[in-house]
Amino acid sequence: MFSAKPYIDSHKLTRWNMEFDLRLTNKTAEKGEIFLREDQRCDHLYYILHGFVRVYYLDLAGNEITHWFCAKNSIIISPFSFVKGERNILFFEALEKTELLLISSPQLDQLIGHLPELGEAFRHINAEFAMVLSRRIMSLHNETAEARYLNLMEDHPLLFQKAKLSHIASFLGITQQSLSRIRKNL
Repeated sequence: MFSAKPYIDSHKLTRWNMEFDLRLTNKTAEKGEIFLREDQRCDHLYYILHGFVRVYYLDLAGNEITHWFCAKNSIIISPFSFVKGERNILFFEALEKTELLLISSPQLDQLIGHLPELGEAFRHINAEFAMVLSRRIMSLHNETAEARYLNLMEDHPLLFQKAKLSHIASFLGITQQSLSRIRKNL
């Protein structure tokens, strides 16, 4: 999980929305609602005001693979779709009632036009996210499943209250049975 709060928070977004007449859209996603689907174009950057979201995709066999979890103050997009206009392969699922602020690409451009320093903030957000994602990918190859589980518990204890064990197992790159064995042995 990754928070954008050091750079962008809901108070700033609300102020900028009014100050620059951006007309940002609010959306509520109910628990279990999939508010972005595979092949549906990602036309917005989603800022989570409240709630918890799972981002997943389908593997070749049609199994759900949890890619990421996002909590309050997180930004989520399908980068290939939002930035490049390519086919979206991600699903965004609310794991609890979630309040979102939607920012379209033109609104984001308008905002950065008014606040050039925001472009720098997004550069930092992207760099930090790339490092977190890179560390996650390396952990799949360089750490045991038990070590990944313990690190996840230590770094993100809230996750274990909000996500299903099957989602956590998928995120860790293991089966639910393997996760059960790890939990039993600890």
